[in-house]
Amino acid sequence: MKKILSVLSLVLTFLICNISFAKQPYVFGGLKYFDYGLESSDLQTINTSLISLGFSSSRTSTDNSGVGYEFGVGYDINDNFAIEGSYVDLGTLEINTTTTGPAESIKTEIDGHSFAFAAVVKFGEPSSHFYGKAGMHSWDLSAKVTASLGSSSDALGDGTDPWFGVGYRHEWFKIGYDYYKMDSSDITSITGSVVYNF
Repeated sequence: MKKILSVLSLVLTFLICNISFAKQPYVFGGLKYFDYGLESSDLQTINTSLISLGFSSSRTSTDNSGVGYEFGVGYDINDNFAIEGSYVDLGTLEINTTTTGPAESIKTEIDGHSFAFAAVVKFGEPSSHFYGKAGMHSWDLSAKVTASLGSSSDALGDGTDPWFGVGYRHEWFKIGYDYYKMDSSDITSITGSVVYNF
């Protein structure tokens, strides 16, 4: 998968070198509100694991959301197509667990980031249009677990997977909905970004 990301980087670099003089580049950045897609069965798996370790009972909850951000650069190939590359902070998913026998409060915080590349198709005028995008993103996740005896941090995993998005841009602002595949998991976000054309 890392070879795929390297190839995509080379293609992006080639395209930038060849089209940056034909069309002005743009930069963008904004906030992302994430839905991490955890289900009740995922939380129950945590509870079952803790009970197997010897706790009498376990109760786990999460609001299943987080706030991150993105910033990136794009280049118009023509009025209908563009390419984009961006850095995405995936926010923080907080999971809270309470156990008995013995009594314990456990907080798990999962953080991550991603480097994303995409091809963009635009429908409408250059300064006001709907768009769809598809590409690949290289992600990395880590977790911090805090309990009464202290805290511990560790890497959860990394990979390269597809992602997709749809949205609308009007002059200097755009809003979109993005879907990220991460191994067997799926997360989505609503994004509001400011766009600046050079």
